[in-house]
Amino acid sequence: MKFLPVLPFLKDYPFLKPSKHIIGRMERGVVFDFALKSAENMLRNLLEKGYVRIEPEEKSLLCFGCEMPCREFCRENAMTDRIDWRRCTLCSECFRNCRFHMSPEIYREYELSARISALSYIMMRSAVSRFSDAVRRRFATSLARSYRIAMENDSSEILPEILASNFGIRMERNDELLVHIAHYLKAASRIKSPEWKLYNRNLRNGFVELSVYEFYRIVEEHLRDLLFEKMPEIDGIEPLKTIVRSYEGKRKFQRMRGVKHFGLFPPCILKILSDLENSANVSHTARFALTSFLLNVGYSVDEILLIFRNAPDFDEEKARYQIEHIAGIKGAGKEYEVPSCSTMKTYHNCVAECRVRHPLEYYRRKVHEGSGRETEGE
Repeated sequence: MKFLPVLPFLKDYPFLKPSKHIIGRMERGVVFDFALKSAENMLRNLLEKGYVRIEPEEKSLLCFGCEMPCREFCRENAMTDRIDWRRCTLCSECFRNCRFHMSPEIYREYELSARISALSYIMMRSAVSRFSDAVRRRFATSLARSYRIAMENDSSEILPEILASNFGIRMERNDELLVHIAHYLKAASRIKSPEWKLYNRNLRNGFVELSVYEFYRIVEEHLRDLLFEKMPEIDGIEPLKTIVRSYEGKRKFQRMRGVKHFGLFPPCILKILSDLENSANVSHTARFALTSFLLNVGYSVDEILLIFRNAPDFDEEKARYQIEHIAGIKGAGKEYEVPSCSTMKTYHNCVAECRVRHPLEYYRRKVHEGSGRETEGE
């Protein structure tokens, strides 16, 4: 039964390489329509809420209960009495030639679920491909994070090996999970938290020690790159394009409403705003700096909330609470101060040499200079 061992994995994680072999023809029909409806629900949540709930099923790789006669088809000699995942590239030749026997009804259910999931995945990627980088980044970041959360809740012990093979991550697993330093740095260099800095990690013979959850965070970065890539256009997915157009229209309207004296802001604040505008990942320290700065120059909580709406992980309830906490409305009632330039440099949020000691000092100077020019022209 073709692809049987990997079908449960493709149902939960349709970005895995073997999924391309089970999609079949992209023609209208019951399966296509069902996949389209599923894609509509997912895409709407991903763009508007920044998250979709994915509930992985309990599963195991059936190969472990099989004599694996398919090993003769392995191109990488990755199969002997077990699977050598360091060699496996998920080329799918073994799955294509699977001889494991199962009830045809159960097999058909596995196959149908995997195909619908793979079709929905391809449809969403195709729908966002014709839109702006900011929209595609929002989609990629939201879906990658949703899959990472699903991985963390997955009970399959073999999942890390399958993911490592899929993304070409060199990984070893004994008492600890180890990832080669080159593959670690490729992903970790874009994660802002200090604990991901290499000097804060344990190294062992060129490999970095990780927990399983940390490994899934590395996978999330690789997956985000994959999801950001453009795909060819598919016919029949106009409802998905309508969802994306609606989101992009709301996003542009919110951006226009949030504009207020941007030209007077210091470069560090403009950089954070630009990153948010492009739905890029922004560190917690940068978000704090931006929020406290905007509050000090007259922005309301609701206006700041509109600016953060483009963040890839935007959660309105959490964002509002955090903004109100910084404003002193919630929590202990303390209004937090804007970080100084030295603090901005410590957290790598400084992007230019402005010859001031504080972002607000830069802003006040610009306001004063603008007032002087207006006076001279009167």
